[in-house]
Amino acid sequence: MLETNPPKGLRDFFPHDMLLRDRVFNAWRTAAELHGFLRYEAPVVESYELLARKAGEEISDQIYVFQDKSGRNLALRPEVTPSLVRMLSANAGQHLFPAKWWTIAQCFRYEKMGKGRRREHYQWNLDIVGAESILAEAWILHAAVTALGQLGLGSDDIHVHVNHRQLLAQALHELGVPEERHPAIFLILDKKDKIPQSALVEMLLGAGMASPLCGQLLEMMQIGSLDELRASPLGQSAPARQLYELFALAKALDFEPFLTFDFGIVRGLAYYTGVIFEAYDVPRKFRAVFGGGRYDTLFQRLAGADRPAVGLGFGDVVIGEILAAQPGFAAPELAVDVCVGSFDESLTVEAFRVASQLQDRGISVDLAVAVDKPRKFFAYASKRGTALAVFIGPDEIQRQAVMLRNMQTREQREVAIAELGASVLRELQRK
Repeated sequence: MLETNPPKGLRDFFPHDMLLRDRVFNAWRTAAELHGFLRYEAPVVESYELLARKAGEEISDQIYVFQDKSGRNLALRPEVTPSLVRMLSANAGQHLFPAKWWTIAQCFRYEKMGKGRRREHYQWNLDIVGAESILAEAWILHAAVTALGQLGLGSDDIHVHVNHRQLLAQALHELGVPEERHPAIFLILDKKDKIPQSALVEMLLGAGMASPLCGQLLEMMQIGSLDELRASPLGQSAPARQLYELFALAKALDFEPFLTFDFGIVRGLAYYTGVIFEAYDVPRKFRAVFGGGRYDTLFQRLAGADRPAVGLGFGDVVIGEILAAQPGFAAPELAVDVCVGSFDESLTVEAFRVASQLQDRGISVDLAVAVDKPRKFFAYASKRGTALAVFIGPDEIQRQAVMLRNMQTREQREVAIAELGASVLRELQRK
């Protein structure tokens, strides 16, 4: 028997699934274009060497790896940033910098599945490469908030938790933790919301931190507002001042209500160098909606070019779960403007011609390719979710007319074919 399920962790998208996915994709596309980003595409298969050099840490164990017929080590991309670095490094002199690029990329990771996590997902990536100004972070976050607005979500629904990687580094420095231990500690701190605090402390001790320092660090990470940060020993540091500037820009751009300072945001990947952020639903029932930050050293590490950069990754899985959980959420309907059908095969050419004429006016049409009696045709049109139905019978066609039915009110009337397009447009405008 045929196995009807997709491989574990991967997804089928049936027509009704595609409607919700397209809704998310359209919000991403609109926000990117409103903010002047340029679209790019990269292959879903990349060199394993490139991906492994970028990924590091835990992700390198999650890459789908294979060899092609020439023995080259290739992989399905777990993210698209390495491809962005590769593309911007190719013929770099021909690109406009700062480069503002966006894409929707299908990504694969072989990891443990759970709520909001699959082994395959689509991710909206926004990157600004070649800008040191904090305005780059503000512009990317404004684009993300615009996408949320396109999906009907506001600051009562989603908060963007913001921190600064160097603020964390400075906190460790103040505690006397050597810099070479910082990456391992960042990885541990990134797990703090996923494991008990006792386990977290045990891991910190294993990374070489003394017990009193663990307590001081975790206490420091309880700072929960910019006012508390200003009053702390770190309040006048350079990374703190950058955060103040970012929040001031957010206020000027009218999206400050979305932002909240959160010293607990770490983002374990080692390549982050500045502002970092993660967005969550306000009740924190779901995983992160999106995340990102500044990665000023990645181009130097991968391509030998010194290019400051800020990026954001916004996946489709969690946002789909959040939208479905919204009060009053209605799944998109598989709707079409008009269904056209005919009484018998002698009228199929006329049905095709009528459908084509309606399409010429920008009206979406489902032509019933199976000829059937009126009752079955109208039942099909009802299940299809169409607003109007046009039925062509032998008597009407002799008068160069068709039967037009409103599928909601069940009212129907005879309409001349010459006037059908205008009549259908008027009916659709009333809805």
